[in-house]
Amino acid sequence: MQARFPARSAPRQPTFDSAISDPLRMKWRIAEPPPEGLYSQLNRAAPANNLRIASWLLHNRGLHTDAEVSAFLRDDISALQDPLKIPGMSDALNVIGDAIAHGERIGILGDFDADGITATAILMLALRRVSVAAEFQLPNREAEGHGISAKALDEFHRRGVKLVITVDVGISDFSPVDYANSLGMKVVITDHHKPERDRLPAAAAIVNHHLSSADNLSDYCGSATAFMLANALLNRYGKDDLGELIPLAAIGTLADKTMLLGDNRLIVREGLKTIDAQAPPGLRELVRFTKSAVNHEGPYTADFINFQVSPRLNAPGRLSTADPSLELLIADDILTARGLVSKLEEANMKRRRLAESARKDAKEQIASAIEAGRRVISVRLGPDYPAGVFGPLAGSISERVGLPAFVFRVDDGIARASARSVPGFDFHHALSGFADRLIRFGGHAAAAGFTVREEDLPALKTHLETMLSWADLSSHMEGGVVKDADCEVELHQLGRAMWDFIEKMSPFGPGNPEPIFVIRGATYSDIKKVGRNGNHLRMMLSDYTQTRIGAFGFNIADRLPSSSVIDVVASLRVNHFRGRRIRELHMFDIYDNGASVSH
Repeated sequence: MQARFPARSAPRQPTFDSAISDPLRMKWRIAEPPPEGLYSQLNRAAPANNLRIASWLLHNRGLHTDAEVSAFLRDDISALQDPLKIPGMSDALNVIGDAIAHGERIGILGDFDADGITATAILMLALRRVSVAAEFQLPNREAEGHGISAKALDEFHRRGVKLVITVDVGISDFSPVDYANSLGMKVVITDHHKPERDRLPAAAAIVNHHLSSADNLSDYCGSATAFMLANALLNRYGKDDLGELIPLAAIGTLADKTMLLGDNRLIVREGLKTIDAQAPPGLRELVRFTKSAVNHEGPYTADFINFQVSPRLNAPGRLSTADPSLELLIADDILTARGLVSKLEEANMKRRRLAESARKDAKEQIASAIEAGRRVISVRLGPDYPAGVFGPLAGSISERVGLPAFVFRVDDGIARASARSVPGFDFHHALSGFADRLIRFGGHAAAAGFTVREEDLPALKTHLETMLSWADLSSHMEGGVVKDADCEVELHQLGRAMWDFIEKMSPFGPGNPEPIFVIRGATYSDIKKVGRNGNHLRMMLSDYTQTRIGAFGFNIADRLPSSSVIDVVASLRVNHFRGRRIRELHMFDIYDNGASVSH
């Protein structure tokens, strides 16, 4: 039986702001315990006296055998799968090898987001390692949109390119590939988006893990697919050092919110560890600047990349062209890199201003949609907003309200939208059921984009609502946003060894969420309300064993119960300050002891 943390009073109708932070809409669901007697073989990785809890955490992440646990905890990059197991890899190597042997000019055609930018940089640098100076083209989000454009192909043709290698795009670009062929250019597609069921573009080779029937291939994103191709290419030419490419693949994998399992987790774990020592000069300079800007100390984490580095890398492409970001990643020297970092930061500040303005403009529409009981939230922005702000705003809405969302603007009767979903609802699949009335669409389950005639928008909204039922949404329960917790513990069970074990489980993200505990029967003291409005909470927690652990929580100061004994929902974090490691609980919620769970 799953334990549920109920709302503490009858739910009221939320506004957009309350949907973001209102504790009345937050509920917690504790995972089912593993079978009695299940203990993973952790050897020296096991936290002292807490093998049961550690095994529980691993079981919750689908790791049910000792072999799976061993593979999960291993962080040796040599454990990566053989790239040649990915469908189309051998064909792609042969086509690229022939082009290199004949001295043909090669062009890399990427995408304008962090995944596509890092993927492009990976192949540019890999080809540079085998003495090939490739050309590149990134689409302009406003003028060309996602995918292979005729404009990019014409430019490649003008430069004498004979082989076009796509990264993060191409699997649905039938006409553009035919056009490239008509210009006398071969195309190698590397993409991670799902192909159509019964047909593929007429490319010379297609590298896409979805073309395999094997179930042991990782769900590679665009940059990881490019990294595996680079790995195979460098192996063929006797170049086995992948050092500068791994951090790029890690950033792309995190930015694309790919499942952090198998190869993806290895790439991210190794990439985060080696940024300072092995990343290309431009990426090192961007990270150095970002660390200073946000006062980051300690090891790089997935959160640091997702919330600080990737937005800066994405910023130019959200406003106009992503070229400065790519030029930064392939820069040869620090001086050039510093100038480009300044451009990225300027673009990022402008992006943030636009994002805040868009959020304010969207607020009333979101509140109205919630009040009307809409299950898919749609927001229309004015024509002056660049399309680059649509996706992040849609993501913010879906994450905080717990519903699928799309944001759009209308130009000359055509609506252009970016959509973000929640677990349980495949947005791309839903759009495919309306394909005959869409001008264009693409993406995957969690994130999609589409264009549609304005007159067809009402029908599309009805279609999406029909496709969705409340039962589809694992993030919903009885009308409220639900979060998952791993298990119930007492404070004294969270010793230093447990912190160390959870660090071994990182990096955290989709497929490998950060462990969250329900801590029973703690008492609190040394309370401090901090922040500009005193809405954050810092305190000391203790229990009957005299264990004492510091705790901090954002936006929960008004939830502190009057009773002295409480239950806390929290994760285990390590803060770094002036060279010191500080172990602290990161609180998500607080309840009266014993009043927080029903069965």
